[in-house]
Amino acid sequence: MTTSERLIEAATAEFADKGLKDANLRDICALADVNLNAVRYHFGGKEALYVAAVKHAHRSVMGDIRPPSDESTPPEDRLREIISMLLTVALGQQRPLTAEHKLMHREFSDPTEATVQVARAFAKPMFMALRSAISEMLPADTSAIERNMLTTSVIGQCMHFKFGRQIDELIIPKSEFRKFTMKRLTDHIYRVTLAAIRDYSA
Repeated sequence: MTTSERLIEAATAEFADKGLKDANLRDICALADVNLNAVRYHFGGKEALYVAAVKHAHRSVMGDIRPPSDESTPPEDRLREIISMLLTVALGQQRPLTAEHKLMHREFSDPTEATVQVARAFAKPMFMALRSAISEMLPADTSAIERNMLTTSVIGQCMHFKFGRQIDELIIPKSEFRKFTMKRLTDHIYRVTLAAIRDYSA
């Protein structure tokens, strides 16, 4: 493990427990077994190290998914592919709460510049790819707000199964919830979205 990787791992644990304001660089360096100058050399300072730790936590929790890059693929196929990608993240194996999870919860409950950078680096490219696929299937005069709402609707339907799964399992009988497979959910969200798009053309 490189020095920067050790620092990010140690910083993730320290920031998850104490937050950006109360975390101590000396404690992080001690945990990483490096000297204080290593933070300045690799990251420039505490705030930049925090951003790097949050980005690391986001990749760990959400996965390193990338939107389709081939714009020549039919929009219907790109829509299905993105839904499948998002559900892959949402339905990933539930793991015990880690430092990465704790740091993400802490950051999103009290956002800093790190949230802005995560949104730009990870969320925005996927959002724009999904919006592009949906927009190609909508009438040309569909307003920007409608395009954005359809896009966020798809994301919300997919990510529900990451953040709402525990409640679902309390409400829906286990024998039924087990039938919520990747294929079924992908088909369902895909059909619901296409039906909404067709409604705009009616």
